[in-house]
Amino acid sequence: MTEHEAAWPPEDIELALDHDSDIDSDSEEIYDAKGNLITDEYVRDAIGDVHRAIDEGRVPVPTSRPGRPSLTGESTHSPRVSFRLPEELRERARARAEQEGKSVSALAREAFEQFLRAG
Repeated sequence: MTEHEAAWPPEDIELALDHDSDIDSDSEEIYDAKGNLITDEYVRDAIGDVHRAIDEGRVPVPTSRPGRPSLTGESTHSPRVSFRLPEELRERARARAEQEGKSVSALAREAFEQFLRAG
């Protein structure tokens, strides 16, 4: 018997054991820390509990993505650009950034700005 009240998981979430699971879903029973048997209904109820807690404000929901402060100084998240480069070039950039006392990202932003200005 569970202590949960609502259906869990929501219709858009599917919980299932994968091929790497150590649990034999046909023969093993799994219990929570309070001794409740974990069943499909138990899991559905637990997801409902989490959604209710969020809806009722009992669980904080982040309003922004974690990470470094915005480069604009505003509350918006700075866009990210990534690209691949040879290891030797990456090491040269790391050494130059260290020599100048800045991050590789700062060095790359400066180089990109200079390149675009020269355009």
